Parts: sequence; C-alpha cells; structure tokens
Amino acid sequence: MNQAAYTNRAFEPIFTSQVPFFKRIIAKYFSADEQADVLQEFSIHFFLLYEKKYQAHAELFDSKAWLRTIVTHYCISLLRKKKAQKNAVWENTINTAILRASESEVAREHELISLMSLALGCVTKQEALILKMKYMYQKSSKEIEQRLGLQYVDVQINRIKLKIRKKLATTDHSWL
Repeated sequence: MNQAAYTNRAFEPIFTSQVPFFKRIIAKYFSADEQADVLQEFSIHFFLLYEKKYQAHAELFDSKAWLRTIVTHYCISLLRKKKAQKNAVWENTINTAILRASESEVAREHELISLMSLALGCVTKQEALILKMKYMYQKSSKEIEQRLGLQYVDVQINRIKLKIRKKLATTDHSWL
C-alpha cells in the first residue's frame, strides 16, 4: 500500500468523527450558503496539516480545544482574505472612476486649485495654516486651538473666509 493511501485511510475516520464539531464552529463565522464551501476548503486545509505536520501526533485530534483553535484560525484567516479581496475590488473601482473622469472635471479641479492658491495668497501664513488644518487635514477647532495656542478658532475662520470672499469678489478671474 502506498503512503498516500495509508495517510488518507488514517485521516478519514479522524476527520469524519469531527465534522459536526467543525460545522458548528464554521456556522459562527459564515452564512448558511457559504458553510458547505468553507467546510470543503477546511477539510483540504486540515488534511494538508495532518499530512505535513501531525501524522505522528494523532492524540492531538482528541483535543477539542486544539481542534477549535485550528478551525477558528482558519475561519478568521478566510474572512481576512475575503475582506482584502473586497478592498482590492473597491480600490480598483475607484481607480477606474478616476481614470474615466472627464476633461471638464480635470479643468474644474485646476480652476479650484488656482482659486485656492489665490485665496491663500491673500491671507497671512497663520490664517492659511488654520484653514489648511481645518479643511485639508480635517482637524477640529479644539485641536487647532491646542496646537497653535489660539482661542475662538471658529470666529477666526469665519473672519478669514469673509476676507477671502471680499478679495475674490474684487479680483479679475479671466485668467483662470
């Protein structure tokens, strides 16, 4: 008898006796329609583990704690892989959408950048820093107050915006 047939014959009763236990644990992590596929994938994974590492340690298969750890870690690993795949698909979708952006959107973005440069050019460095922290880096008013040692940042932001509006209203934008 060859080694593979012997390994398979020894593994089968061990695995079959634990299938209901494995199903209960898998059910905690996956929906009903996914459970059969996960159990099948886990059986292959479990067989490979048995064949490579644990053939000489059959007593481990009597330990529910050890078996629970094996199947739980497998389920968590599978969930992480699925999440990574979803993130990759989402990232690919976003990249595709960006690549398909029309020229008018790109032109509008350049126009906004030009207006932002013009706006930041008419305020002091500290006022520009306050606006950048608030709108570019999404910092709260309290964080800005603490980091810059200021008070009433919201009032200052409103004054800065008013100053920029006045400047933009009196400036010729034909060059944009």
